[in-house]
Amino acid sequence: MRASPQLCVELRPSRLAGAAILLGATAVAALVISLPLGSWATSLTMLSIGVVASRGLRQCAGRGVPARIKVGLDRRLAVTDRDGRVREGSILDDSYVGERLTTIVWRADGARWYEPARAILLTVDSLGADDFRRLRVILRYGQPGTDRLASSRDAG
Repeated sequence: MRASPQLCVELRPSRLAGAAILLGATAVAALVISLPLGSWATSLTMLSIGVVASRGLRQCAGRGVPARIKVGLDRRLAVTDRDGRVREGSILDDSYVGERLTTIVWRADGARWYEPARAILLTVDSLGADDFRRLRVILRYGQPGTDRLASSRDAG
């Protein structure tokens, strides 16, 4: 059985995603301050905005960004974290492939039914231009079961 070709890319934290998260958090904070809420409600809401923004920054523009991903034409994915841990899974149809923004929605192998799918946000500054183009092609045209098709052609 022949394995499908894989694209291995090194990811960089995205400055564009970081700027968008900070801009959005600032706009929401300004809106909350302008609302006629009590001081406790305003304080709790501002704290919530800070927590959500810091988590978003970590996942998209900080240490939460995977170090490397391998993507195959069979829509299989291997994610290597910055600490060296490797997780494999399947890319779901909920993924979005666009010219400047791509999201990879995937489910880890062995995940329980109640665990949410994971997502990786990629912007144009997360990868080199050529790697970003190759990744988009694989995500757009790859199909589950590509390995089985290739092995049946080889056998017949």
